[in-house]
Amino acid sequence: MTRNPRRDDGTIGLLTLGMTVLVLALILVVSAATTVHSEHMRLATIADELALDAADSADLDAYYSGAAADALANESGGVLLSQHRMETDVAERVASAGSRLAGIRVVRVDTPDGQTAVVTVGLTVHPMLGAEGILPFLSGIDLTATGTARAS
Repeated sequence: MTRNPRRDDGTIGLLTLGMTVLVLALILVVSAATTVHSEHMRLATIADELALDAADSADLDAYYSGAAADALANESGGVLLSQHRMETDVAERVASAGSRLAGIRVVRVDTPDGQTAVVTVGLTVHPMLGAEGILPFLSGIDLTATGTARAS
């Protein structure tokens, strides 16, 4: 009794379907990773810009009254920053930027030593190419970036 060799009809279609699904999944993962990375780089740039704006927020009352010179007598010199002015300047910059800073939230504005402005900003990124409407459980990825600038 001789056996007929098995035919491979239809297997090329299954192989093509499998490779198409694999390539589409790879494209989706790479594009999502690229989106998250580029948004994080954008957020870091924005944090640095806002820190530079905050570093320009000198405490003018202390400067003109001479209290800043007394406070900085033991330091290397520089300008004392006003916490309130820093927060106000950063909030005004974010409000005036319009759509460029859409979705950006200011997490923290601080000055640890009175001369360094530290601004932390956050953003929620949805890297799934619009799938958030279809899949409501995808809440996005929360990114944060911190910018630091020194007043002098």
